[in-house]
Amino acid sequence: MDFRFTEDQERLRQQVRAFLEQEFPGWADGAPEGLAALVPGYLPAPELERKLGARGWLGLSWPVQYGGGGRSIIDQLIVDEELAGYGAPGSESIGRSIIGPAILAFGSEEQKQSYLPRLARGEIYFCLGYTEPESGSDLASLETRAIAQGDDYVVNGHKLYTSGAEACTYCYLLARTDPDAPEREGLSVFIVPMDAPGVEVRPLLNLLGVRWFNEVSFQDVRVPRADLVGQENRGWHQITAALDVERLALYPYGSHYRVFRALLRYCHEVRRGGDTLLSVPRVRQQLADLAIEFEVARVLTYRAAWRRERGERLEYEAAQVKLFNSELAQRLYRAAVAIVGPVALLWGGSPRSEMAGVLAQGYLSTVQETVGAGTSEVMRNIIAARGLGLPR
Repeated sequence: MDFRFTEDQERLRQQVRAFLEQEFPGWADGAPEGLAALVPGYLPAPELERKLGARGWLGLSWPVQYGGGGRSIIDQLIVDEELAGYGAPGSESIGRSIIGPAILAFGSEEQKQSYLPRLARGEIYFCLGYTEPESGSDLASLETRAIAQGDDYVVNGHKLYTSGAEACTYCYLLARTDPDAPEREGLSVFIVPMDAPGVEVRPLLNLLGVRWFNEVSFQDVRVPRADLVGQENRGWHQITAALDVERLALYPYGSHYRVFRALLRYCHEVRRGGDTLLSVPRVRQQLADLAIEFEVARVLTYRAAWRRERGERLEYEAAQVKLFNSELAQRLYRAAVAIVGPVALLWGGSPRSEMAGVLAQGYLSTVQETVGAGTSEVMRNIIAARGLGLPR
């Protein structure tokens, strides 16, 4: 692996930074005014997405014939790294990060022509229809049915914790098409319009009091056969491949690195007992440990992307990235609360809140990071079995 970026890649990074500084002046150093404006979760920011799409930055690594830029996966990661690190709202898009690559790998030519250019322009958004009330980590046990009837499939069932469903155009749905087959062999993937008759979205409050989780019900929803992705009853194999991409895309270190930079700035500026917080040995040690861990997170992420670029299957690397990044996020906010003190847990708007209340928000929101897209226990099992060759 070559750790050096090309001149063209460095030029791309500077172009993205210049765009972000123009769109969000003053955010670069993790200033409180930038942190206060962040929208938690994965809800799309349509105006920003369209501007990014107009510059070709949403599908940068996709083939040109499908609206992409024909560039490398590393180039796309550079753009995503800058967006997340800057705190651009809605920059972590499920559609372009997960669904786009899945359609490229398994979709029909008609699906590629229909969905990919619109994703690349920031015109449509996807949510993931995976988790159910009784099927979380054991996803293969899901019960939502899609029964073939003529030219359609008829879908009935419920999905839970569907992030951003209320603001999305389509659902990338995993459903059971053969109830008599073994659990992992009777599943298929569909693209379902969220405005189709029979689709109902009910919001759920999370720990932050924010409605970005949802329960989605499907009652006699008719889905044309043309919207079956890949082969019938081969959905499990498609989903496991897509999960590797999901674990890389939805738990990036960059979105938390912006908070680390803000914490560094805070420790440089705030004085207690006449000295800055940065002069306290314990604080310096905690910040140094976090700085090292963010470098590790970056190397692990680029290594996984580099292997994808080479066309290699990620056997354990995506699980490694997801495990490290999600647990690093929790360590970051625990350390920040210890450094800043009890006021770190006050919400923004409180007279005594610090750093626009972003630490309280992050402290709570990162609880789910070691659960979503596979628990830390599942990630460790994958690393043990596939990476270390240990017996099940």
